[in-house]
Amino acid sequence: MSAARDDAFARLDDALAAGRAAGAEQVEAVFRGQDAELLRIGDGRITQAQRIVEARVVVRAVIGGAAAFASTTDLTADGLSACARTAAERAALLPPPAEPVSLPPPAPTPPAAVDAWDDATAALEAGEKADWLAPVLAAHTRDQLALAGRFHTGVRSLGVRSTLGVSAWHAGTFCDLALSTLERPAGHRASSFRARYDRVARPEILVGLADETRAECHRARDPVDVDPGRYDVVLAPTAVADLLDWFGAIGFGSEAFDDGRSFAQGRFGEAITGECVTLTDDGLMGDGPGVPLPIDAEGQPRQRVTLIDHGVARGSVWDSSGARRHGCAATGHATGVDLFSTGGASPMHLALAAGTSSLEALLGQVRRGLFITRFHYVNGLIEPKRAVMTGLLRDAAFLVEDGRIGRAVRPIRFTEAILEAFARIPGPGGIGAAQEPHGGINAEGKCTVCPALYIPGFAFTSGR
Repeated sequence: MSAARDDAFARLDDALAAGRAAGAEQVEAVFRGQDAELLRIGDGRITQAQRIVEARVVVRAVIGGAAAFASTTDLTADGLSACARTAAERAALLPPPAEPVSLPPPAPTPPAAVDAWDDATAALEAGEKADWLAPVLAAHTRDQLALAGRFHTGVRSLGVRSTLGVSAWHAGTFCDLALSTLERPAGHRASSFRARYDRVARPEILVGLADETRAECHRARDPVDVDPGRYDVVLAPTAVADLLDWFGAIGFGSEAFDDGRSFAQGRFGEAITGECVTLTDDGLMGDGPGVPLPIDAEGQPRQRVTLIDHGVARGSVWDSSGARRHGCAATGHATGVDLFSTGGASPMHLALAAGTSSLEALLGQVRRGLFITRFHYVNGLIEPKRAVMTGLLRDAAFLVEDGRIGRAVRPIRFTEAILEAFARIPGPGGIGAAQEPHGGINAEGKCTVCPALYIPGFAFTSGR
């Protein structure tokens, strides 16, 4: 075992022993670590560069079928003991639940091996990043544009141990890159955006994205208003990822099934979208790009789950407790208790299957419509059973006439039932052949891989 894994496991074992000594019948300890180089850009210059080394342990204690959590960033023996005692004390105060909790045993097979590590990305420091950015920033300045965004890289690790014998570890590299180009002078009427969340950082990726935003920002000047109505649209992968982030949560997460609001609930085996749509959740990132995570917060191997197969609802993702409640098998999708999560299961590695078209071929199908690069303030809780979502256009969006990109348009609000919209995609030719990896909102490690889409008749309801 690596030194980092040995050290983390030793600390987790201290927490397990302290939990047992405090009277817990079962104890689970989860280690989350990060060694990251964070770099932020604002107004055409580097505004922040710092290295963050952090670690947290979350302890779950079970007494009489009741479970309670406690967490700490104090990884000394005393700090871990105090955390474990707190979890046990909280569990002891709880009444016996109607559905007793039991921690999962070790999986019968170990997690699959994944390509999750890149030495160059792990070693990348602020000075080298600044060297990569220097020509990019200079090009923006020459064009009277300002670059903003983030360029975060580093290593994240996850370790799980339990008194039932679970012992799992994963460490991998990541590059979280998001770039916005803004028009100068003050007012910033034109803007454009590109992002990528992958396991590797390379200068050519950074330069390529920055060049795209710079060129697109020039085209986005002097936007015009468009009236509400239905438009044929081509959604760039970033915009598709904005929709899928909500789509997975309201359709295939355990909370949606517990609340009875999942659009897939009771519909397995039925067509819910067009037959060209295939959606999986795959923590191994078997489709290529992205940031893999082969274990979940319970130390269970993540399974590739087919959620939609050629338009037909096929399955959902589950942690151990959700699987018991709903009478199905766990799939290794426990999210764990963290800053933005109260546990349960949720899709974390959605992959929308690629189609056959280039972006130019997708645009070529539009007689009069819109090309949309990104959405803003998407809300997917309006009518979950139909996956109705609303939100605004953000950054560069353009009129498309006879397959050609024209004038930029000002922000307009969409309100659309995404299940029905996906049913209107006209076969594999309405889906891009190239896939891009994008990070998720409020969920560290979430990664969505998706292509561009052509969707006829997308509904826009108001100017703002």
